[in-house]
Amino acid sequence: MKHKIRTNIFLVIVVTLLSASGAIAGDKGKHKIKDKNKGKNIVVVLAGTGEGYDGFDQFAQFELDQLGATCFDMNMFDAKTGKVIGRGSDCLSNLTPSATDDGMKVTATTFFYFPGGTLVSQGLVTVQPVLHGSPEFTHITGAVPSPSDNNVIYGDRKFKKAAGSVRLSGAVNLSRFSEGLIFFDCVFVIDI
Repeated sequence: MKHKIRTNIFLVIVVTLLSASGAIAGDKGKHKIKDKNKGKNIVVVLAGTGEGYDGFDQFAQFELDQLGATCFDMNMFDAKTGKVIGRGSDCLSNLTPSATDDGMKVTATTFFYFPGGTLVSQGLVTVQPVLHGSPEFTHITGAVPSPSDNNVIYGDRKFKKAAGSVRLSGAVNLSRFSEGLIFFDCVFVIDI
């Protein structure tokens, strides 16, 4: 009886795999089903030392509320190839220290300047001290928007009318923050 159950499970797995690959019913993979809801996933890294400035002109250019942000510009790299593909500007406002530890939350408005267009996201970021790991970094940053949230607030050219979420996982060095400098190494996963 056990042998028959194992054989049946094996056959179900094989039939499922063959059906998915199009090998059953002579399909041979010619008829691919496209998911109309599936969007584009772009993974970039903003890295380098940014010197703070008010960013007022940048916000005005895109008709966005400046929120009293301090902006930091740096190179934008393709996460797969490591090649520079544009520029990024991370603009931080509403820094709120945690009441219970050395962490804080901050509103981040991030400008992604791709060769084919500009995309801007905005959301809350958690900033916590590094407990272990590289001595080059003092804090870990992260932002995980709810799946139903659209934190893309602007897009032009190939990003016109873009909607979606931008997730952040990064490391920063805030040791020279009082001088207006931050070293960034942050990964952004853009789902639009």
